[in-house]
Amino acid sequence: MSKIKTLLITGANNHDWQRSAPFCKDLLEKSGKFSVTLTEDPSTVLEDAGGLKDYQLFFSDYNGPEWSETAKTNFEAAVRNGVGLIIFHAADNAFPGWVEYEKMVGLLWRAGTGHGSFHQFKVAILDHEHPITKDIPDFLQWDELYHKLVHMHGVPYKVLASAYSDPETGGTGKDEPMMVTTQYGKGRVFHHVLGHIWAGQEEMQAFEGEEFQKTLIRGCQWAATGVVLD
Repeated sequence: MSKIKTLLITGANNHDWQRSAPFCKDLLEKSGKFSVTLTEDPSTVLEDAGGLKDYQLFFSDYNGPEWSETAKTNFEAAVRNGVGLIIFHAADNAFPGWVEYEKMVGLLWRAGTGHGSFHQFKVAILDHEHPITKDIPDFLQWDELYHKLVHMHGVPYKVLASAYSDPETGGTGKDEPMMVTTQYGKGRVFHHVLGHIWAGQEEMQAFEGEEFQKTLIRGCQWAATGVVLD
């Protein structure tokens, strides 16, 4: 089976993209299922509409300056026409006011969103039949636990996994979404809310768990093809 051609979009983030993006690239390629091109200059790369035609998947580990209008238009068109999209952790913070991007993501970090302390918590699988989470048990995760993500533009979404946001760690006292799917035209979108790493943070604890890695690989397969092959 041919590998899923993936464009990993990074180069700016309030998190340590210089560690997270190469880690994700390596994780996907070591699975044997993906061929990953990493770009640190997405605005320029996305301006080449012809060069995007071979990609089956966009993986966004990006939270930074606005892209050019041409890049944004090409990105919208590609996802609308069926390129899968991964929204990774702080990529849900990106592009306030870009309505089409907000429609892709559905739940975003906007005014009122926050998180408590970096701590270990249980991720509860809510959908045991979805290809991404099928046969995945509840698991413990060291991470930021985002709370009060904002539902934008009435976009339909499905929560595959959640976590209890404990007031003792600065949380809301509610279950908060940790894995979400949406649809943008023909494009499947998987939003992995987990995956925190600050610059200067020594350990990449959020990235080490088997379940975190497995759901990320599966989410990429599903977004690109609609199926998951373990």
